[in-house]
Amino acid sequence: MKDEIIDDERDYFNSCMNEYYNELPVERKHSYIKTILGHDIVRVSFTKVDGTKREMFCTLQNEFIPGHKQYYSDDEGAPRSKQSESTVSAFDLEKTDWRSFRIDSVEDFGVVREEDLQFAYEKTEWDDVPF
Repeated sequence: MKDEIIDDERDYFNSCMNEYYNELPVERKHSYIKTILGHDIVRVSFTKVDGTKREMFCTLQNEFIPGHKQYYSDDEGAPRSKQSESTVSAFDLEKTDWRSFRIDSVEDFGVVREEDLQFAYEKTEWDDVPF
């Protein structure tokens, strides 16, 4: 019963996020979805350039990104490459690599729990967190 309530709450939360996202001006959608990716694992459904539908479980949380694949900036603090505002790059947990999707191709997205993932993934344990 408790899991059903949690699932219902998450479904409602996800529908509210999608509704809000769909009403945002195009120039704000990029930062909105990147903010969510920075805090959660997100299932994104979108249409690829070739017209096929794709579902990706992705995040920007470093604890799910292997150290050798984490995004680092150069010495001046600038990103390695300038990212387009029309695409979002995120770490695909299933493919264990970076992938991107176009903002205008997003059909649906939602936050998922780790225990709901149906594939193996790695997570960094943070034993030495100073706070």
